[in-house]
Order: sequence, then structure tokens, then C-alpha cells
Amino acid sequence: MSENIKPKIGMIFPGQGSQSLGMGKELYDQERLIQEYFEEASQCLESNFVRLCFASSERELRETEHAQTAIFLLCASILALLKEKYNVVPDVVAGHSSGEYAALFAAGGISFPDALYLLKKRALFMDEATKKYPGTMVAVIGVPYDVLANVCAKYDDPSSTERVLQIVNYNAPGQLVVSGTHREIDALTADVKIFGGKVIALNVAGAFHSRLMQEAEKLFALYMVKVDFRDLGIPLINNVQAQPITSNAQIKESLVRQMSSSVLWWPSMQYFKDCDVIIEIGPAGKLSKILKREWPEKDIYAISTPAELEVVLTRLNLKIEPSELALDLEEDKNS
Repeated sequence: MSENIKPKIGMIFPGQGSQSLGMGKELYDQERLIQEYFEEASQCLESNFVRLCFASSERELRETEHAQTAIFLLCASILALLKEKYNVVPDVVAGHSSGEYAALFAAGGISFPDALYLLKKRALFMDEATKKYPGTMVAVIGVPYDVLANVCAKYDDPSSTERVLQIVNYNAPGQLVVSGTHREIDALTADVKIFGGKVIALNVAGAFHSRLMQEAEKLFALYMVKVDFRDLGIPLINNVQAQPITSNAQIKESLVRQMSSSVLWWPSMQYFKDCDVIIEIGPAGKLSKILKREWPEKDIYAISTPAELEVVLTRLNLKIEPSELALDLEEDKNS
């Protein structure tokens, strides 16, 4: 590819479960713009995001409200750094579960404060649902879909909220995620081992994307009228249908339905096949690792640290600009 031709850039954003204490700390320390976003988020939600992200605890950060808003904040601030400092903008976006809000922000469909507001409401209702209907989620690796579906059908009672076991995330051909009540998840785990598969517990607080979230979904839908959504300038590939959406009405419907619907992640990623570069913005880099396993020949990156940012900017043939904070320190030394 000629250096003069702008590469087609796909950006993807992680959701709950990708959080970890200290995420984004190096970028926060180096970039004033990141700090400004942390300050704005703290003011919007009357919360100390510096303490939450860098000095709380894994348990506190894991709470639904904290995890979803903190991950969004980090994603949005890194995105703003790429856009405002380096003019790096995506051509197509997608976000995994609550990551869809960062994708929507990247596509110009929602303001930063409004996204935080909706995520807090979303998390509040989801948290209430997890207390009323306790459950959890696990990733299942190495078991074919049909086999896993039969295992789930053995333990799931579609008319019940006490016996729930649903395949809810289609992350990759070899990785599916199951959401359900604790006893049924334990039964699934035992069966998966018999079939030679692997079960990995996810760092989440409830059985998200299952029917246990239907009450939360109905309550959350009432708040859609309080936010102004804008039609998108670039396509967002949504979770619910794995289809490009651009209109105000599509956005509202998608954000509501995704709470109790499956995340069609792997079908969504088929829209990224023709991207020259795919960048995961946010903590952990799990989504980019999954994609890299499936598409080893493609340029796929993750950004949550200055070193990772430098790798991406080098790939895009962009000059790495010193941070304003570094320049200020240099001026102080010379004065």
C-alpha cells in the first residue's frame, strides 16, 4: 500500500470484564487531554475516577456501574487523543456489549456526558437485576456450538428465571460465552470438561445478555427520550443484529435490545475484513487477541499504554508528538 493512501481503519471497543486496576495510568500521567476527560467524567457523575481506576480495588472496580463507566471513560479519552492530536479517525466501529457506547461516541452519535449518563442508568438497572436474579458468565473454548447448545438446553428452562443457561456471546468460531444462574453454570462447567472443552469465568457481576436482564431493559428504555442521538457519519456494526446502523432510531433500538440479547461479535467482525488496520481502544486487549488468532495476517493492534500508542502511530506513518506535560517538565528544567 502506498504511504499516501489513507488506510481503512476499523476501531473496536471492549465492554465489562476488560477492566483492571491501574488501567490507563501511564497515558493519564503523560497526556493532559486524558486528564481532562477524567476530570470531566468525575464532574458529570460526581465520582472520583482517578481514585476508582488507579487506587480503589479490583472488587470495587468490578461493580457494574464502576466498570462500565470507567471502561467507557478510558476508551473515549484514548479515542479523543488519537483524533485531536493525530487526526486518526475510524471508518467503521463496533463495541462489545457496553463497549457499544464508546463505539457510538467514536461515530459521533452521542456526546461524552450523555454516554456517561446512559451507562450509569444502564448499570444501575443491571445491578438491581443481578441482585434480584443472581448469575454469572463464562467463556467456553473448544466446544462446538451445537454441542454447547444441547448442554444449555438440558439445564435451561425458558419459562424460568431460576434455571437459566443461554449462549449469549459469539466471540469467535472457537469461543462462545454462556450466561446463567450459578447452579446451571456449575452443571455446564462439569459437562464441558467431559467434552474436552475449557471454561473461563468472566470478571462480571451478573448473567448479562440473558433473559434475567429483561426487566432492566424495560426500565432503561424509558431513559432513551432524555438523550439526543445524532445520525452517524460512519457505520456502527451493532451487537444485536451484526448489521451497520446509522440512524437515530436504529441507535435507540439497538442500545435497549442489547441488554438481554446476544452479542453477535464474530458476525459483526466480518464487516472489518476489508480494513487495512484494526485497532482495539481500551483496556486488556482481549478482543484484538481473539481477532489476531483468527486473522493472523492482518494488522491488528490494541491501545491502552503509551508503548502501544507508539506502535500504532508508527504503523500509520505518523510522527509521535511529545506530550504537553513532558514539554512543561522540560521547560521547568530549563527555566
